[in-house]
Amino acid sequence: MPYSQEQLNTYKAVTIITLLLSIYGSLKYTGVPEGSLAHTPFSAANWLLFIYWGILYLWQIIFTIQTFFPDEYRLSIISIIGWHFPIFNILIYIWSELFTNGHYFWSLIFLILNFFNLLALYFNHKTFTVRPIHNWLLIHIPLVAMPLSWVVFAIFWNGAVLFNIHKLWGRILANVFIWEFLLVPGIHLLLFNDWGVGFSTSFLMFALGWGQLGTKVFALQWIFAFVISGILAVWSFIAMIVGSARQYTGENAPLLIVEEGNNGGVDPRPSNA
Repeated sequence: MPYSQEQLNTYKAVTIITLLLSIYGSLKYTGVPEGSLAHTPFSAANWLLFIYWGILYLWQIIFTIQTFFPDEYRLSIISIIGWHFPIFNILIYIWSELFTNGHYFWSLIFLILNFFNLLALYFNHKTFTVRPIHNWLLIHIPLVAMPLSWVVFAIFWNGAVLFNIHKLWGRILANVFIWEFLLVPGIHLLLFNDWGVGFSTSFLMFALGWGQLGTKVFALQWIFAFVISGILAVWSFIAMIVGSARQYTGENAPLLIVEEGNNGGVDPRPSNA
């Protein structure tokens, strides 16, 4: 077993507490007057962001519930994720508290910390290689792909609020930087066939386009956002249908692959060249 029973109980308790704190922080944001938060070039439609987080939290709750039914497979999942998931949630809670109280510099710092936390989870444990597909959906989408897409988006949004990006020059820069949301997910799709990051970023860009349409009708930002959203949606759909995550060998071998054994358990093992 990756964890003793005492360690597993500690992990479950910490996971539940941090998840509840994260949910509380997100709900607290709904009561904050929008003000300047709604008028930056990276301000999205709130109702679409709430849908995004509702889906994400539901998925994360499902993951949390399965930790109460430990078997070799589920314990192997926990050993892969480690403490990255609780760290993500506590950092989201801290960000929400700081952001809703106007401490935009410090909230940006905690977003950046969370970004590196998720990058470590993504590349050190290579969750995009988890098999079969239902394991990938249980682990990678709610704990890595959707959180990573959100944190990257939130960094731009928080930064735009911090630097008061409302004027013409700021919007021109935003028209350039928005293409990062096509470039980075595109790299994930090309190198890792990670359509989870593709679809989640596509949704966030749709939310951004909708929000910008209500803010600046005569502007390029909402047009670019919808274009990026459409490209990523089509690209991700094609990747989901005709592709599969690449199997790495040699230097690119995943550190750990979770596969269901014939006996219904899990064989956590290093991949072989």
